[in-house]
Amino acid sequence: KMTPEQLKSALGSGLLSFPVTHFDAEGRFAADSYRAHVEWLAGYKAPVLFAAGGTGEFFSLTPAEIPGIVAAAKEVSGETAIVSGCGYGTDIAIEIAQSVEKVGAEGILLLPHYLIDAPQEGLYAHIKKICQSVGFGVMVYNRDNAVLQADTLARLCDDCPNLIGFKDG
Repeated sequence: KMTPEQLKSALGSGLLSFPVTHFDAEGRFAADSYRAHVEWLAGYKAPVLFAAGGTGEFFSLTPAEIPGIVAAAKEVSGETAIVSGCGYGTDIAIEIAQSVEKVGAEGILLLPHYLIDAPQEGLYAHIKKICQSVGFGVMVYNRDNAVLQADTLARLCDDCPNLIGFKDG
């Protein structure tokens, strides 16, 4: 298990991979083919793989499905860190973050909330509450309707020691 600082170092040390979640014909998670795919990707020594992320499938998953996907990735990832997608409103994001922390994820990539614009103070409160709910690394995805201004990000960095990454979309 990586500390937030170790994850921060891993994020900057090489190739990052975002494997697409596999689904069967009925739209259910296809664990066997997904595990085989993640195992293959981990063989290329990517330091971090992002499970249940924003490569098209996060919106197709219920919060209850996400820990199973992360657990499947963890089963075969070896020394490659697994970071889970996370998002929606604050309470649901906390539920997701805590559930993937329990199954061994090293961190989360906090995706933008859905459709609504948020003032800087609202973004600050949302991200801070999520960071404070877990002990692992948190990265924020800065895009669309969730764009942090530099001073808001600086405050979050000061107040949230486990905020270790910033993805600018």
